[in-house]
Amino acid sequence: MNIKIKKLSLLNFKGIRELSIEFDEVTNIHGENGTGKSTIFDAFTWLLFGKDSHDSKDFNIKTLDAKGKAIPMLDHVVEGILDVDGTEITLKRSYQEKWQRRRGAEESELTGHETLFYWNGVPQQAGEFKTKVDALVNEGLFKLLTSTLHFNSMKWQDRRQVLILIAGEISNADVLAKMNKQQVADITLLLNSGKPLADFLKELAMRKKKLSDDLKTIPSRIDEVTRSLPEPVDFEAVKSNISNKQALLLDLENTINDQVSAYKTQGEAVQQVQNQIFAHRKTLQSLEFEAKSEAQKVENERILKISDLKQKLAGVSRQWNDEHQACNLAVQSKSATEAKIKELRELWSEISIAELKLGEGESVCPTCKREFDPDTLAEKSAQLRSSFNENNSKQLSGITAEGRKLSVLLGETNAQIDSLKADIDKLSRKAESLSAQLKEAESIPPSGEPDPDTIPRYADIKKQISILELQILEAPKLDIESLKLQKSAAQAEIYDLQVTLGHLDVITRGKSRIKELLAEEKSLAGQISELEKQEFAMNAYTRSRMDTVESRINGKFNLVRFRMFNTLINGGIEEACECMVQGVPFSDVNSAGKIQAGIDIINTLSKHYGISAPIWIDNRESTNTIPSTTSQVINLIVSTDKSLIIK
Repeated sequence: MNIKIKKLSLLNFKGIRELSIEFDEVTNIHGENGTGKSTIFDAFTWLLFGKDSHDSKDFNIKTLDAKGKAIPMLDHVVEGILDVDGTEITLKRSYQEKWQRRRGAEESELTGHETLFYWNGVPQQAGEFKTKVDALVNEGLFKLLTSTLHFNSMKWQDRRQVLILIAGEISNADVLAKMNKQQVADITLLLNSGKPLADFLKELAMRKKKLSDDLKTIPSRIDEVTRSLPEPVDFEAVKSNISNKQALLLDLENTINDQVSAYKTQGEAVQQVQNQIFAHRKTLQSLEFEAKSEAQKVENERILKISDLKQKLAGVSRQWNDEHQACNLAVQSKSATEAKIKELRELWSEISIAELKLGEGESVCPTCKREFDPDTLAEKSAQLRSSFNENNSKQLSGITAEGRKLSVLLGETNAQIDSLKADIDKLSRKAESLSAQLKEAESIPPSGEPDPDTIPRYADIKKQISILELQILEAPKLDIESLKLQKSAAQAEIYDLQVTLGHLDVITRGKSRIKELLAEEKSLAGQISELEKQEFAMNAYTRSRMDTVESRINGKFNLVRFRMFNTLINGGIEEACECMVQGVPFSDVNSAGKIQAGIDIINTLSKHYGISAPIWIDNRESTNTIPSTTSQVINLIVSTDKSLIIK
């Protein structure tokens, strides 16, 4: 597939207000730095993938004013015409602002952005557009085919993977053909095991590390065993000495047993005396307990009597207080009743002597306001006097009835007061009697501990105990302490000698353990040697494969070469992928060398994948010539031109 750019149009894209470029097989774009050469490359990659030429999505495509602010209400559009194997395809991407005027607002406000896509003039959804672009060429591959620096900007692992795919499948036969017969025999067994070589190497490294770690511990373990061995002695002499000490120990034990047997008979007699003493002491304890119990009984009765008298006295005191309070209330009630009776008497006297007196208004007609005539006035006065007298009579009768009730109540109250005073006098006499009894009970002293000498039979029994204890003191004693000390000393000496004799077993076991460790050391060294042999064969195989891969890869390039592995200090190898230009690492060559190397890599990739795409060469002025290529070339050249010049 051959992809070429025929035309690219920019509208308000990164400072370019409007630009349209028609491209040839080789197109040169001249201009000073900052005139927009790289912007054209960014526009092309943005059109296809929505990213700039440095693979960044987050870049500003808006046109800015003199203050660096985005000019509002502009559409940002890139449109391109591609020639794909002779068929023209028109692509368009437009980035637009969305403005909306809210109700009541005078001006519209920016609410967001939207991107529109077109394929041959037909609107597309973002997913549809991406699918069609991917159908032309994969984004990652497109970058490899259009940028001279992109391949070497990738991680070395990714570069290596691309090159290995280009090299194609390499058979074991091709690799083994470059190895010696012994190495081929060793590696063939490993290859036929069915396990991947990389996994085999990891497993081997782990096994080798474990064996090496174990091997390193052998000398220290042997030294530890050696240092733990006791100093050798004359073990036969130690055995003889143990036999002598054991014979001495037996003689001492026999002597002790004989003396203990002789003392046993006397011990039985002493035991009988001790039993008698024990019985007498038990009798003394019983006598003491009975005496103390009797004394405690008397004391308990005294305490109980005092407590009972205090409770009775407290009860009488509460009754006296209750009766006295009731008497005070009755006296108060009596005073109130007498006062009420006095008031009634005064009211009765006042009503009984009262006379009718006509007021000023009572001789005048309430209707016409004229004075009554004499006859009418006399009749009126008689009526009023009769009503007055009748009302007074009723009041006096009511007062008399109320007075009689109060008199009865007063009599009852006086009787209650007399009864309460009699009860109070009786309670006072009872309290005096209880107080006297309590004082008498509290004057009796508490019962103390009984004097043993006052207990019957106590002194006689103590005397009998003293006589029996004297018999025990006068009995002969068993004296075998010195023999026990001699026995203990003999046992300690025998133990020490047996410990020393045990060193013989420790030394024997230690020497046997050292032999085992030496044999283990030899075995570990042999296993490590065998693993190193396998490791060497695998490294040789890997080196041979890398040489084959490297040779095949480098055969596909004209200018550059690739170093696919590094040799380590320990002789091992590690994977790598470093581009070399005439023996110089790519990172160290000048700009011209990097451009030439990049085109050489693009040519090989284009040939391998069967796809050619426009090559954008930035800083083209840094090299006079470039390798020939079948791809379309777009040169971005720094010049003194103040504006872009397209040639």
